[in-house]
Amino acid sequence: MAELSEKQQEDLKFFYSKLDELLANKLYKYKFAIIHDKNIEGFFDTFENAISEAVSRFPPYEFVIQQIISEEDISEFIYPAYAPA
Repeated sequence: MAELSEKQQEDLKFFYSKLDELLANKLYKYKFAIIHDKNIEGFFDTFENAISEAVSRFPPYEFVIQQIISEEDISEFIYPAYAPA
C-alpha cells in the first residue's frame, strides 16, 4: 500500500475534524466523501461512485475518499483480499 502524500494526510485530518458534524446528519452517515484541498467535494452511496467521480475531477494522489462511519460501527476487519502463498 502506498504512503499517503502530505496533502492527503492534511485532507484526512480535515475529514476527521468534521466527522462528528457529519455523523450528526443522518443523510451523510455511511456515505463516502471525497475530500480535496480541505473541502468535502461530494457524498456518494458507494465507493465505486466516489472513486469514479474523484478520478474524473482530480489528479492522482490529490484526493482522499472516506466513509462517514463512527468507530462504534466498525466491528472488525474481514480477511485481506489476498491469500498467502
